[in-house]
Amino acid sequence: MKSSSWQGGKGVIAGGALAATALLLGAAADAATSQKLRYRFDSVSDPVTTVIDDSGKGHTGTVQTANGGEVVPVAGADGLGVQFPEVCAGAGCPLAVITAADAASLNPGTAPFTFGARVRLTLDDLSADHGSNLVQKGLYDTAQWKLQIDDAATGKPSCVVRTENGADAIKVKSPVGVADGAWHKVSCRRTSSELILLIDNVPQNSKPIAASYDISPTGEEVSIGAKSAGNNNDQYHGALDDVYFNLD
Repeated sequence: MKSSSWQGGKGVIAGGALAATALLLGAAADAATSQKLRYRFDSVSDPVTTVIDDSGKGHTGTVQTANGGEVVPVAGADGLGVQFPEVCAGAGCPLAVITAADAASLNPGTAPFTFGARVRLTLDDLSADHGSNLVQKGLYDTAQWKLQIDDAATGKPSCVVRTENGADAIKVKSPVGVADGAWHKVSCRRTSSELILLIDNVPQNSKPIAASYDISPTGEEVSIGAKSAGNNNDQYHGALDDVYFNLD
């Protein structure tokens, strides 16, 4: 089964009483996580037109395209994933994005949250003239939460958050890349004091964040694989699976 929960920091506890306590604490932690959006992509058409929200919250994803672009199903990290258009330079390149409408539950404010996706790409899937947006809500001049790969040389992911006016962005970049042709889980976690970037559940980098830092991209849609289907859309050219957003 696919999992989108951060599982770092677990150890082995010996002894029946201690083991039972650990199980209870683990169950309480799982119950505290509230899944607000999840796309597994296991029931999509070819090409993809809509995506069911497997969280049960009804945030159906809709594919938007331009210049003959498509989102197509491929073998995923578990079950199916989706592939975005290949690298292309210049005007008239195929473009594609999956969008979901704004919802209050996807505007976390000051609450802790985690979001991310499983990604598969190679260095050949990175464009030298634009970034690669994986999943975001909001834009550079609005409140925003965003996961991207914007390093064409090494494929290093980064997490970005902004408050209402977009001016005080916090960006956390991984020191290692993920463009090796394998599936990797990349996620961003906001706590009361840190913004943390994780790869395959292992923290890679973090920055401090104030408990009062309010991330509320109200009125903005969720965009997956690009910021839009228009020009200069920071098109992602690899494969994605298991896109999610949780309140922790």
